[in-house]
Amino acid sequence: MIKKKRIKTYASTLVIVMFVIQFVPLDRINPPETSPLRAPDTVMAVLKKSCYDCHSHETEWSGPAYIAPVSWAVSAKVFFGRRALNFSQWDAGSKTGQRTRIEALNNTILGIRQHQLLYYAANRKARMSAEERRLLLNWIENVKREQRTGFKNSGNTPPDKTL
Repeated sequence: MIKKKRIKTYASTLVIVMFVIQFVPLDRINPPETSPLRAPDTVMAVLKKSCYDCHSHETEWSGPAYIAPVSWAVSAKVFFGRRALNFSQWDAGSKTGQRTRIEALNNTILGIRQHQLLYYAANRKARMSAEERRLLLNWIENVKREQRTGFKNSGNTPPDKTL
């Protein structure tokens, strides 16, 4: 009888705590973009589908983002994701910073860095196909080439060598 009473007390306390923590305020705002990434529409479509929830000011806050304690983890992941790489502030900072961002994006797409496996497990639509990865890697190579040479290539093909 004492064990049942103790279990009921613990369960009641847990329910009360879960109710109270719902009122802990979190920062779930999307500030305005200051210098967003400009890329071909096909590249933007893939990035928005797979990356923008955590790496931009265009986060779509889903249901779990409003239920504590999961909301705390979601909010923290978005905060740190934006701090690591923010497509809404892509052109902010130095040229060295831009090179660092493009290299980080390249490494993530290549799988050199482990990246938010839980997010992609929960959001199957956000996963990139092999074709989408190839598209982004081609775009990244064009951006790197442009950074090295100063030659602006508007498409996804290497610059013409005959020039």
